[in-house]
Amino acid sequence: MGFKGCYRMTQRFSFVGVALTVMFLTTTPAWAVDLTQQVSFSIRPQRLATALLEFSHQARVQIVVGPEVGERKTAGVSGMHSIGDALSTLLDGSSLSFKVINDTSITVGSAAALQQQPDKPIAVTGGAGSRNAAEGDPVVTSASSTVPIVASNFGNSPLAEIIVTAQKKSERLQEVPVPVTVIGAQALLDTNQVRLQDYYTSAPGLSLATDGFRAGIPTLAIRGITTGGYGNPTVGITIDDVPYGSSTLQGGGIYAPDIDPSDLAQVEVLRGPQGTLYGASSMGGLLKFVTVDPSTDRVSGRVQGDVNGIDKGDGAGYGLRAAVNVPLTDALAIRASGFVRRDPGYIDDLQTGQNGVNWGDAYGSRLAALWRPTDALTIKVSALYQDLITHGSSEVDAGFGDLQQSVLRGVGGYNKKTQAYTATLIDKFGGATLTAVSGYSINSLSGSDDYTSLLGSLTQKTYGVSGTPFIDSNKTSKFTQEIRLSMPVGQRFDWLLGGFYDHESSQWNQDVFAENPATGQTVGAWLYGAFPTTYQEYAAFTDLTYRVTDQFDVQVGGRESHNTQTYSPTLIGPLVGGSIISPREDSGASAFTYLVTPRFKFSQDLMAYARFASGYRAGGPNTPGPGVPLQFNPDTTKNYEVGLKGDAARHTVTFDISLYYISWNDIQLPLTKGINSYTANGGRAKSQGIEISGEWRPFTGTTLAAWVAPSEAELTQAFPAGTSAYGVSGDRLPFSTRFSGHISLNQDYPVSAQVFGSFGVALGYIGAREGVFTGSAERQAYPAYAKVDAHNIFKFDSWSVSAYVNNLTDRRGLLSGGLGTTLPYAFNYIQPRTVGLTVAKEF
Repeated sequence: MGFKGCYRMTQRFSFVGVALTVMFLTTTPAWAVDLTQQVSFSIRPQRLATALLEFSHQARVQIVVGPEVGERKTAGVSGMHSIGDALSTLLDGSSLSFKVINDTSITVGSAAALQQQPDKPIAVTGGAGSRNAAEGDPVVTSASSTVPIVASNFGNSPLAEIIVTAQKKSERLQEVPVPVTVIGAQALLDTNQVRLQDYYTSAPGLSLATDGFRAGIPTLAIRGITTGGYGNPTVGITIDDVPYGSSTLQGGGIYAPDIDPSDLAQVEVLRGPQGTLYGASSMGGLLKFVTVDPSTDRVSGRVQGDVNGIDKGDGAGYGLRAAVNVPLTDALAIRASGFVRRDPGYIDDLQTGQNGVNWGDAYGSRLAALWRPTDALTIKVSALYQDLITHGSSEVDAGFGDLQQSVLRGVGGYNKKTQAYTATLIDKFGGATLTAVSGYSINSLSGSDDYTSLLGSLTQKTYGVSGTPFIDSNKTSKFTQEIRLSMPVGQRFDWLLGGFYDHESSQWNQDVFAENPATGQTVGAWLYGAFPTTYQEYAAFTDLTYRVTDQFDVQVGGRESHNTQTYSPTLIGPLVGGSIISPREDSGASAFTYLVTPRFKFSQDLMAYARFASGYRAGGPNTPGPGVPLQFNPDTTKNYEVGLKGDAARHTVTFDISLYYISWNDIQLPLTKGINSYTANGGRAKSQGIEISGEWRPFTGTTLAAWVAPSEAELTQAFPAGTSAYGVSGDRLPFSTRFSGHISLNQDYPVSAQVFGSFGVALGYIGAREGVFTGSAERQAYPAYAKVDAHNIFKFDSWSVSAYVNNLTDRRGLLSGGLGTTLPYAFNYIQPRTVGLTVAKEF
């Protein structure tokens, strides 16, 4: 289909372009600044620059800031305050002041700068003199280079600027030449959407599937780049810019963590290959978890409690979260947070008579410290621990009633532990910025499933009982080190140079037992399997941006990576006729990825770009066997993309349009030969489509946001003959949809002089999909589904109360399962209708 096919798709959705044009032409009256006006504020502790963006939105005034704002922090402000008092609170301890310069604008800066400031707004021409911010530098610059525009308002509420670190530096979302979706953590907490499967439909191109006892553990794909089933991951994951999870299947890298958002600032979803800056496993895209930094301004914190119930569920769910920020000196602060959560069950087991068997407990904590001994040096360390225990499987067995299964007692649950320890050093000298990021993580997953349907008859003949539980456990320890230097070179170049090291050690064990279903007593062992692996990678990367003119720049980057792996599987037990102890298998491979991105800024508010980028995932060794290759090679993606981002209608509209084509070569295929599972390379595929997203504030307090993503992800070459997977040119890639979309409406409204309300409703649509490739043309079909969520929040002083309903229409959206999976009769669905209440207090 190529770009011609993509063009046809644009014609189908031309109404979106018309709507954006109409909104662009919309004009609104001016709004005069009144410092005595009372407004309900809710701004958390954070960087002062981004806090001023939120202030501009909530106070509905234009804010202009000087470069002296820099890296200063603020303790935030909450509750009902006058605009002047709230701004004074935000600036408390910063040595900065503010000045009303006309009826619509306030300037923030040093006292000396304000004295020189004329009493009128600074005229800004789009992009002139602008430079990409280095890490930690002011994010937005203007024509004068002395008065950066943070946000502006010309009447109704402007859309607040969003800051992202997609290119390993702080930038305005609308200036980053990468398609990025940002999901705010506070909105997730208000509605108790704490798992990826609760909110993945918020980002275009992101798909999620689950399997077996891992029903609560998500596997991700972006823009359809996956073959489903088992294989090395295609989506990279970072926590505070540190890679998390293994780069290989044997290390459990296919399973994404469900980070509770209690101490997150936001989640960033980067679409398309990110191999140059982020390395292996980001061939489809990247998921970034960004935590909240400690602040040196003042003591602050938040406490939240919630209670919820699920339709047809057994018992109530509840949660408690708390966080506190404590400055120890003017240069040192710590932040501590913790949570505990009970997730009610809603699956009934007919075999055991238990109701709500999939109930779960989760708890965790995070401790972070930030030290800034000088203006040029910043050191941050953090430790995150989260533990999720689910006591039964969420799978639903075909042939039974709604939300029912038949599984051995005590089988089907899982335990997922996430540990992430990070140390970041940023040192600025001579115009350059040196960043060193060290990370150590432990990712462990253990669980069980019922294999009685597969081996029960054989177990009965051998041990006299039919129960056959399967026990699976995996643990990966990962250490990474990245050092990068960014600096200007002359007046026209910005250069980034870095090195990366990764060492992983994984232990994957599996057991199959014979069990008496009536008593749960184990009477024999069918199989013990051990699959220890190591993974080691070295990489060097560089990124150079050349500003041809003040409006046009070109970014060029490259990354050379080399990895080595070891694998030494062992199988012992009657199921394999004794023991199979394989010698250690070694493998090694290199990969080069590149990035070329020309960008043109038509104005401060409109930017177009083209993006040519590549990505890869590591190959690896196979378990030896007749006809099984000793190793498989990396596979690669190449992305060709054009995009348009901008603001319109006097900053009340923001839009992001991407048109892309991805070619995928040497696809890694999960195959079987006899009892051996292995991976081989073969076939090609493509992914192409359009992603259109935008937000609009037509009136004060009203926000309408939407995205649509028509796409095609399919094979362009058949799988090799003689393999156990069947696929021909034109077959859709697993879990990809030809159309998905999301729309939300949020309306703020006053209840009284002290109480303000906010009502919101969101609809997410996932189109029909097909399951994993099987040994024939027949594959599992997953029908389309729509999920509706609604909430209403009341805010008064420093309190907030949120009532929410998730999956309002109680749809049974099918996520995965069926043909091609280990247990083809088992299916996984989205969570049924959930109703809850959240109460929070900030201080």
